[in-house]
Amino acid sequence: MELLTKLRRTHRILVFGTTLLLGFFLAGLCVPAVALEAGQKASSPVQLGGMSIPLPDGEWSVYYAVENEDAKFQTSKLGLVLISGTAIKQFVYLRVLRSKTGGGFRAYGQCTQPYFFYGETAVNQTSGAQDCWNVAVETLAPDKPSDRQKALLEFAKSHNLFLPLATIGPRFHKASADVLLQASFGWTPDLIIKAPSDTKVWKFQDWTAEAVAKDLRKKVIMNKMKRWGEEWRPHIEDAFASFRKK
Repeated sequence: MELLTKLRRTHRILVFGTTLLLGFFLAGLCVPAVALEAGQKASSPVQLGGMSIPLPDGEWSVYYAVENEDAKFQTSKLGLVLISGTAIKQFVYLRVLRSKTGGGFRAYGQCTQPYFFYGETAVNQTSGAQDCWNVAVETLAPDKPSDRQKALLEFAKSHNLFLPLATIGPRFHKASADVLLQASFGWTPDLIIKAPSDTKVWKFQDWTAEAVAKDLRKKVIMNKMKRWGEEWRPHIEDAFASFRKK
């Protein structure tokens, strides 16, 4: 009788232990990745929209983080900056758009533009494969700033940081019928080459393809941006391949 009682007690302990371990295991599988929020620090890689996306070296500060969805799409956006002293040195903006229907996306109109220094389009199908990238200038002071640009301005003001009027660098766009990834990488040209004394800061029109063609120094800088983009492109391919549906 005593032996039977011990066996039953041992059985209950084993069942309880197995159940507990199983619970911990399942809980581990269900724990979502911690989402980054504005004001936090981040280093490579970041998790966004079901993708693992690498960042250039450095401790990045998040200034913009948005998750929203509608009947057709789930959207994840993340904006980060790299600070050097009292100035913003580099920028990263990531956007992942997931199709709930698998119907794909419209052909991307920003694969090529006349003001781009460089552009390359492998494919740009409506509702199908899309793959293009370019090297261009982006204004941070448009007539109608986006929510991201407003957030960046507020971040710079609150941290007493120099914010340029324009950034230069590569931008990647890649999509399938299920998901779209956009990744922009920008540098502050004012920290690379001194702006004219009469304007003091570089503006959008100073870094268009036409303006760069007239200045050998700018051409050297933009060619370096192009080489960086060529070397970084495999990282974008890997990030896109890492996508997992939620």
